[in-house]
Amino acid sequence: MYVRLHRQRHRGREYTSVHLCESYRDPEKGGKPRNRVIANLGPVEKIGMDAVRSLADGFSRIAGEPRNAEPAPRLLGAKDFGHVFAVAETWKGLGLSEILSRAGIEGETSFTTAELIELMVVNRLCDPCSKLALLEWLDGVYFPGYEESKPPYHHLLRAMDRLIAVKEKAELLIAKRFLSLHEGPVDLVFYDITSTYFEGDKSLLEDDIRKFGYSRDGKLDCRQIVIGIVMTREGIPLCHHVFPGNTVDKSTVISVIRDLKSRFRLDRVVFVGDRGMLSADNLETILDEELGFIVAHTLRRNAVAADVIEKLGDRFDRTREEEQFLADERTSVRFVLAYSPVIALTARAKRVTLLSQADVFIENVLFRLSNPSLRGRQPTPQGTYDRIRDYLRDHHLMSLYQVEIEDERVMVHPNMKARSWEEKIDGMLLVETTDLTSPLEEIIHRYKELAEIERGWRALKSTLLLRPVHHWTEDRIKAHVFICVLALQIERLMRNRLKTLSVSKALDRLRQIKVGKIKVGDTATLLATEVTAEQKEIMRKLGVPALPTAFV
Repeated sequence: MYVRLHRQRHRGREYTSVHLCESYRDPEKGGKPRNRVIANLGPVEKIGMDAVRSLADGFSRIAGEPRNAEPAPRLLGAKDFGHVFAVAETWKGLGLSEILSRAGIEGETSFTTAELIELMVVNRLCDPCSKLALLEWLDGVYFPGYEESKPPYHHLLRAMDRLIAVKEKAELLIAKRFLSLHEGPVDLVFYDITSTYFEGDKSLLEDDIRKFGYSRDGKLDCRQIVIGIVMTREGIPLCHHVFPGNTVDKSTVISVIRDLKSRFRLDRVVFVGDRGMLSADNLETILDEELGFIVAHTLRRNAVAADVIEKLGDRFDRTREEEQFLADERTSVRFVLAYSPVIALTARAKRVTLLSQADVFIENVLFRLSNPSLRGRQPTPQGTYDRIRDYLRDHHLMSLYQVEIEDERVMVHPNMKARSWEEKIDGMLLVETTDLTSPLEEIIHRYKELAEIERGWRALKSTLLLRPVHHWTEDRIKAHVFICVLALQIERLMRNRLKTLSVSKALDRLRQIKVGKIKVGDTATLLATEVTAEQKEIMRKLGVPALPTAFV
């Protein structure tokens, strides 16, 4: 049974009636299907829509269905939201857009530069990609302000240009904002450098900042830049500097120290770094600027370390399990020697294993040289010598063996003097400092906090994907680094607030919060998925406001 509209024309006019019909098989026609009218409900214009709805309700009641049933809701689409919300709210809570505006980033532009910088920083933390790929990334996330339209690619590039133009002022204002979150003055800063490489030689200029240099990534055939970064003891970057790729580490220190002193006006601050970077001239500059320092000394092939260890090394109680500290007081500095029995035991066990493996390797190589009857290509003395030295070099054992060729024979002997020294320095750490009053344990602890900057480098290169760098001009390269450092500042802050949970895992949990467009009838509404107890706890620790459940 069904409803049919029946149309017919009479004297030039068309009339439409509503018929209630049914299908049946006519036995007189051999069971062929036929249709017939059960009832003529009359003309459409006379029945009226109210009567039609009433009839529909009546039939619904007969069928046992609810009257006036609402149209079924439809989910038109859903996008990732929680992780974007958390990072954007952290940015907003710090007031970084307002800080960038105060630094003069806006100017006469047709777009809000600070908001575009926020967009690039949020992307760097959530799903780092190139600036061009960022526009495609926006298709898969709900980012308030970019629901209807995406910024043109060239606007992102112009925003980077304006960011690097205000770096000096913006960096200082941002650092002050982060420092305001912690009680007390800054009394300790850590400095270290890293490098990042570039694939290819696109758009190289004569004075290009991308140059060949010592690569910490093992990419000796790639041009690179050198990045120096100053961090607080909480791991928050204060400032950063970008140098040409062939810059020597220790040559960067003086300019960084003077920048800290003049721009940040830090008083009574202790500069922490590795001895290989802080040359005698650099230490002299630190003292001239009335800053202190804590630097570590290498324990091998170092006359100063040998002197201090010979004087203090035998005074440690090797039977105790706790870490011990001794000091060699000098006129204006003191040397603090720390000894950890646990670290000593681990280092000794590792060295014994490596030496045992090396002895087996050397024995096999020498046996093959001395037995020419063995099958295969006969090794030469020079080839055997090179092979042994390559193995020892790759396993950092060169100093513990003496390898030489004598009368076409390869002679390998243990270097007992070097091995004796290694056993003596197992578990030791030597630092030099201008701090003549603090407890020895505190000085060693301060130096060990330098490891925090190493974690920052790992986050910068792995989580935030500092590389690959998709820019070729010097200003855009520096702007890219600045954006990554801004992201690192927020990442370190989030890490300190989360404490036991890593930032990447926290953002992965929050990524599961989606925003979907629900349509009921003609009305469409944006709704967020329900937030779990774990997600609420993460947002509470991060200090971001409660997630809205509906969006206008």
